[in-house]
Amino acid sequence: MLIRKIIAYFQRYFSYTKRYLQAKKNRHRERIMAITENQLSTWSNQGATKTSQLTYNSIKTCINNISWNDDIKYNIYLQGSYKNYTNIRANSDIDVVVEFTSVFYSNRDELSSEELDDFNEVYDDGKYSLNDFRGALIESLNEYYDEKNIEIGDKAIRIDGFNGRLDADIVCCATYRNYQSFKKNKTTDYIEGITFFGSESNDQIINFPNKHYKNGATKNSNCNTNFKSTVRIIKNIKTKLIEGNQITKEKCPSYYIECLLYNVPDKAFKENNYSSIIFSVLKFWEDSIKNDNLENFVCQNEIIDLFGPSEQQWSIKNAKKFINKSITFWNNY
Repeated sequence: MLIRKIIAYFQRYFSYTKRYLQAKKNRHRERIMAITENQLSTWSNQGATKTSQLTYNSIKTCINNISWNDDIKYNIYLQGSYKNYTNIRANSDIDVVVEFTSVFYSNRDELSSEELDDFNEVYDDGKYSLNDFRGALIESLNEYYDEKNIEIGDKAIRIDGFNGRLDADIVCCATYRNYQSFKKNKTTDYIEGITFFGSESNDQIINFPNKHYKNGATKNSNCNTNFKSTVRIIKNIKTKLIEGNQITKEKCPSYYIECLLYNVPDKAFKENNYSSIIFSVLKFWEDSIKNDNLENFVCQNEIIDLFGPSEQQWSIKNAKKFINKSITFWNNY
């Protein structure tokens, strides 16, 4: 009799355990499938690029038509979502960098006294300043696009779109060298970036857009080309959150969101479908909040910490809000 009771008990126990595990599996599946795969696939698509290319070509034509002195050198290139192939349909403006390369700025004040002596022997002060170059650039833009369509901001020059041309933000900057060391016979031990100064605040901004681009391309390759498509999906979720007044655009710039995704391990992007990928991404972010690991995140350039007090860094508070709102959106869609 006792043996039969024990057997019956374990049968009920295993039956309950089986039902519990199945229910848990079903809840897990439901959470993964919160948004249909078809919808995620649609959100993963890159937005149109034809109009952005026309706008970019127009700006290049304007700048290249300036009668520059022969010793004035510069590079013009896209940055942001159109450069990194992470633009979505909601994107309606482009970011263009005009990098003055006839001079460069650096962290030479961080060199040792011996290194600084070598530096001063190799390099003289530049003939031109970034201010001179920026002034000539603004004058040309005013003439080409009409002054009423140009807005001079603290960090960028805004060109209003017109007749099929998109709005554009132009960052006028100079080359920046972040020296790791310096010797007269070893002058190339540096990481190259860009720098500019706020026209109103005069704050120096330093960034590394080419490192950002290269690291993003490498991660995309390492993640079965799913990294950039996932960035586009999350940016679409961000758009939905803004439309629902859950977050504000100003506190959740797309640049920081791409960096937030860059810190997710590659394996999360190697799932078989977007539903599983997004679930893995959100789970990693959620765990990072619980374990206080967000503070260890870096920008995609791997040089600057993602979170901190500077204007080039994001607020952990705003990141946590974005993550939590994204998880809620995912669960309740």
